[in-house]
Amino acid sequence: MIDKNAVKEQIATFLKQPVSRLQDDTSLTSLVVESFILVEMIIDLQDAFGLRLVQEDMKDVKTVGDLTKLFVSRAGAAS
Repeated sequence: MIDKNAVKEQIATFLKQPVSRLQDDTSLTSLVVESFILVEMIIDLQDAFGLRLVQEDMKDVKTVGDLTKLFVSRAGAAS
């Protein structure tokens, strides 16, 4: 099962940042300046958790909290 902490750990690993830097209200654009790196991070998360998202899923994702909620909810729907 995927939980919020697992998603944050994966994000931190990808970005080579301490997980303590990833607060729920942290803007993704403050962590990832280049949009293609954000796309690579999403692909990395999908691979790590065996999920597939579509562009529509990402339309309201602006923060670390939004992203973790999305992955946790998709994992719950997939099980």
